[in-house]
Amino acid sequence: MNINSFQKQFNKQIKEFRNLLPNDKLILSISGGLDSITMLHLINDISLFELIIVHINHKLRKESDIEENFVKNLSKKMSIPFYSKSIYPKNRKKKQSVEEWARIERYKFLDNVCQETKARWIMTAHHANDQAETILMNISRKTGLKGLEGISKQRGNILRPLLHFTRKDIEDYAISMKYKYYQDSSNFDLRIPRNYVRNRIIQNWEIQNPSIINSITKSANYFREWREGLDHLLQYLIIENLNKSENYFEIPISSFESYPKIVRLRLIQLLINLPNNQWSKHQIKMLIQFTDKKKTGYFHQMQNGWRLLYDRNFIIGQKNNTNLIKDKVSLRLNTPVFFDNYKYELRITNQKKIMSKNYDSETIDWSKLKNRELSVRMWRDGDVFQPLGMIGHQKLSDFLINSKLSRIEKEHQSVITADNKIVWVCGRRLSNAVRVTNQTKQFATLFRELVY
Repeated sequence: MNINSFQKQFNKQIKEFRNLLPNDKLILSISGGLDSITMLHLINDISLFELIIVHINHKLRKESDIEENFVKNLSKKMSIPFYSKSIYPKNRKKKQSVEEWARIERYKFLDNVCQETKARWIMTAHHANDQAETILMNISRKTGLKGLEGISKQRGNILRPLLHFTRKDIEDYAISMKYKYYQDSSNFDLRIPRNYVRNRIIQNWEIQNPSIINSITKSANYFREWREGLDHLLQYLIIENLNKSENYFEIPISSFESYPKIVRLRLIQLLINLPNNQWSKHQIKMLIQFTDKKKTGYFHQMQNGWRLLYDRNFIIGQKNNTNLIKDKVSLRLNTPVFFDNYKYELRITNQKKIMSKNYDSETIDWSKLKNRELSVRMWRDGDVFQPLGMIGHQKLSDFLINSKLSRIEKEHQSVITADNKIVWVCGRRLSNAVRVTNQTKQFATLFRELVY
């Protein structure tokens, strides 16, 4: 690929980022190596964007400081703002690989600079060989269909315009343009899995098949198209018909068990808002075990705070509420209070019954509640109450079992008490002690509304 052809192809790749507009503020992740330096010169030559250079010094090699100074001086020469940060391997977690640690710290700093400078985009210099390496590594990790897609050309505000080009394309261009750059000696350390794939597998494969990188890249695009097609069908044929909210969903078991395994797995991924994350083979294995066990009451804790429950008729998903209130809150007349995911309110009314599609509500005899201390809290073991229409009292635990509540529903079951005695199992049953009778002259209504 000659110089003009390479530049035209790069400009075409930039234009394909439809939301990248002239004068947008753009952060460039520049290490000082071949790929990032080439990207820097190419994007700077376009002269359409406000550029910011960011360099992360990983302190892994003695040349690290030299490379930082090189990028800093180049930024000054090109009159581009420069940000840098040094990170130290000794600060990483013991079980964390150097590669994973460096990647996490790198993106964390890029995000911080992005927020500080109010930049719209971050651009990295991943190329087609990086794509091939990532796909082979994902296959070894058994990450599934998503892993076969490799690196996305765009993920959120991160842009990767060099994914179309092989390392040889970039190297030939840089040699022709006589750019100065630094070679990272750690790229030849075969103890690092990616380096082994790069130097022992892909290099030898390219000798036998010079077009292998392009072939793998095209395959990644096909896999992405297949996944996007599957996601589209899942969204419009299944997900839109489910009972769900931001932190909760129900999948009918009768339907779920009829889906092919890949559909079940992808459906869960989409519902817990992890469409772009690759799952490890362990995470996928544990999810398959959950769906295959088919045991009522069986829980599975997932990443990012979600958990699944195999209930009687549904697979129930819920995002854990770390702010779940354990203590009680006081309830006063005409004063809304918030507890767990609900707003509660007590109002005086002249009507015997108020009906609403948006509220759980119960009308009560106000004379039996006024001048008493009212509270909202979660139910507890040992709670008893007198259900409406029952002569005697019943353990609340037995009432909830008879109501066939799921384990998750039980955990979030609240009650309203008057002087520590239950007067309403919220959304389920009123206590007989506060029922409206023919002698009732003062009415009040208890409301409960789901707010988030």
